Amino acid sequence: MNNYLFKLKDDLNNIISDLIDKKIINKNFNYSSISLDYLSKSRRGDASSNILILLKQNLKNNEFDITNEIKSQFTKLNYIEKIDFASGKFINFQFKKEYILKNLQSVFVNPSHYGLNNSGKNKKINIEFVSANPTGPLHIGHIRGAIFGDVLSSIMQVNGFEVTREYYVNDSGSQIISLGKSLFKRYQELNNVQISISNDEYPGDYLIDIAKKIFKSDGKKWLNDESEERKIYFQNYAVTEITKTIKDDLKLIKINFDLFTKESQILKENVIKQVCGLLEEKNLIYEGYLDKPKGDDNTNWTPRKQLLFKSSKFNDDVDRPFQKINGDWTYFANDSAYHYNKFLRKYDQLINIWGSDHIGYISRLKSIVEALSDKKNYLQIFVCQIVRLFQNNKLYKMSKREGNFITLNELVSKVGKDPLRYFMISSKSETPMDFDIDKVIQKNKDNPVFYCQYAYARASSIINKAKSYEELKDFENKFENFEYDTLTREEKEIILKILSWPYLLYHLSILKQPHKLANYIEDISSNFHTFWNMGKDDETLRMIDLDNINKTITKLIWIQSLRIVLNKAFEIIGIEVIENM
Repeated sequence: MNNYLFKLKDDLNNIISDLIDKKIINKNFNYSSISLDYLSKSRRGDASSNILILLKQNLKNNEFDITNEIKSQFTKLNYIEKIDFASGKFINFQFKKEYILKNLQSVFVNPSHYGLNNSGKNKKINIEFVSANPTGPLHIGHIRGAIFGDVLSSIMQVNGFEVTREYYVNDSGSQIISLGKSLFKRYQELNNVQISISNDEYPGDYLIDIAKKIFKSDGKKWLNDESEERKIYFQNYAVTEITKTIKDDLKLIKINFDLFTKESQILKENVIKQVCGLLEEKNLIYEGYLDKPKGDDNTNWTPRKQLLFKSSKFNDDVDRPFQKINGDWTYFANDSAYHYNKFLRKYDQLINIWGSDHIGYISRLKSIVEALSDKKNYLQIFVCQIVRLFQNNKLYKMSKREGNFITLNELVSKVGKDPLRYFMISSKSETPMDFDIDKVIQKNKDNPVFYCQYAYARASSIINKAKSYEELKDFENKFENFEYDTLTREEKEIILKILSWPYLLYHLSILKQPHKLANYIEDISSNFHTFWNMGKDDETLRMIDLDNINKTITKLIWIQSLRIVLNKAFEIIGIEVIENM
């Protein structure tokens, strides 16, 4: 990958390899521990690295002058202007201006693909997210994981991975039976039958609308029917209608899945039998007894023989049941079959995005996937913590079971797609989030999504105005007019961040932390707004100066580069590019 930070990292690795060959440092040096700081405000150079302290820690001879050795190594690199050592631990690098300009030119070679790479070429990844039970509409509790999964999928795609976005539809089991009962009661209610919704059923009004559809097509056909056929009909009708609503609601926030896989289909194909056979071959399944669960106060509890998976061999706390006393498969067994089905589809990596209520389930599922695939870390699981919803400075309390929750549809109508998508990936997924409806719709600098979109609109206004002048309209092809020495410190900082875009994109595919993308565009947008405002007080800093064409062209080149990067970043996050605000 041709980029100044990739080049520097490669050369750091080469220097270390040379030092290992010379037996100056230990051969077990951990290359992955090398860091490059290219964004923080605390760094002193164009980029900084912790390589010096790492080398000192790995010296074979503590008396060896590693600092002078490093100096001599870097003098051989023709793109480094100078280096300096900070506190004997870090190295700060300053790049030659010709090198910076050469990298800036590369932005314009293929603007729509700038930063994209093929690091994931020929690698297939399955990213499963949302997968909410089809028992009601999506609500605020599902949205964070939905957007995290979608943005992560886009990040992997721009790094060359072949990504399948998958939704697992849990259309079997006790919750679907309860859903069918609840829908039938609403159907009865339409026919003037007194009903009461029990605690294990679903009270939401959304079932009334579905019941009306059945009544419209079938009339009173099912009213006194207690057959198994009627029960299955109402279950399937509810799942079909709710799944359709889920798909439509997800489209409101620009999420489309490649594949919806039904639990019922996995059961129908009897994949569990294949899983059990494979586990028997590996001696990982047996009939046995589990201890009484901790915290279980049931005095009538007695040990019972069950089919168990040896998950304790894979760092799980205890072995896990595969079959219930009545012979039905456990949810864990069904889930194991589903993940084995994904493995058989030849994915190189499986990724699941879960809510915080599933944390306790992680170790057992990772253990079964490792057992079935013979691959460590084949399944990666990312947890999205809870989102607390605020409005009018008050916490909005929600309960899906009680039917009082804000749906995705309602939330989009209140705040819009862009604020919702942006804010849901603006912080680490593993930390709880407070989502204030009133704040995210404000149009000021305290609203980051507005602030970033406004930076793009401002940059666009400059470019559009410049192209109205004959001497400026072809500025992208006038790099020979670029005057590096006229750049201010603030402009150089923006340019370095623009040029760090390919490196950032690559590392996002490794770190799988979409919030760093939001951090990046907020940071570079803030730099741009700051420079814009400086021009209000200092005429020499204004963007277009027809008395100094070269200086203006210099600004236009980096401003257009900024637009290219912001455009691609917005596309990955799934928010709109707005030319005028």
